[in-house]
Amino acid sequence: MAFTRKKSKRRLKKRLCLLLAAALTLFAINRFESKISVFSSSYLPAFARQTTTDAVCRAVREVLDEGGFGYEDFVRVRYSGGKAAAVETDAAAINSFKSKVVAKAEEECEKIHNSTMHIPLGAFTGLSLISNYGPKIPLSYCLTGSFSAELQSTFESAGLNQTIHHIRLVVTSHIVTASVDYKDTMTFSTDFEIAQSVIVGDIPTTYGGYYTPIR
Repeated sequence: MAFTRKKSKRRLKKRLCLLLAAALTLFAINRFESKISVFSSSYLPAFARQTTTDAVCRAVREVLDEGGFGYEDFVRVRYSGGKAAAVETDAAAINSFKSKVVAKAEEECEKIHNSTMHIPLGAFTGLSLISNYGPKIPLSYCLTGSFSAELQSTFESAGLNQTIHHIRLVVTSHIVTASVDYKDTMTFSTDFEIAQSVIVGDIPTTYGGYYTPIR
């Protein structure tokens, strides 16, 4: 009879230990899930923006490398009497270049549609001393979006009777990111200087011919 009671007590203790372990596990999972929500809203936008910017940079670099574009592919400076009389831009070449950049950016974005960021396990403890330590916890998310491109023209004084003409490409990204517990839409721009030239004389104000001014 005494043996049976001891056996029953052991079973009860075992059950209580299992229940306690289950309760602690559920608490840890709930705590972990709540931390993931916090990290998703703070980490994911920055990570997605960095990932997208890298993709846009690759796209622009590939288009420039493949086409070998230079200043004269977009702009021609007309001189009269040894002075710059007009700056003319080739609309067809500009539109073709922008289309290639947008297409390549969309292609690069498709490659990172399903992405993963990694956060150290220590970051989930809330303790700053160990926040950067521990195994990396993968958090997956989806990324998609659209792009637009514009060329911008600026002039900068380069000393006596000289002006530097800069041609910049501005790529605007409209990105949607989504994970299990987070969704966000971001719009941001990345700019690149793709060509420049020194113009001798005052900044010309005349545009003409087949070409149209960069806006």
